[in-house]
Amino acid sequence: MPRRLRLEAASTLSISILLILGALYFLSNSLQLMQLEQPRVAASLLAAVIGLAMLSASVTLLRTWVIARVYEEAKREEGEEAQVV
Repeated sequence: MPRRLRLEAASTLSISILLILGALYFLSNSLQLMQLEQPRVAASLLAAVIGLAMLSASVTLLRTWVIARVYEEAKREEGEEAQVV
């Protein structure tokens, strides 16, 4: 029986992907702002900080999701072992 993705898991993955895409957008904008003829230092640094914060949030969300799945698997296996014995 194939495992289906629950709504919580699907929303977590989609939010993480959106955060990663947003982070890449802000990081590329910061590089573009640095390459202007008159470099916009404050704007480029702010865009870089926003991009890194979004990237950090997406990695943390994905890590938490993976830990939760591993915990659910271990809990399910423990329950199956208890029923067998």
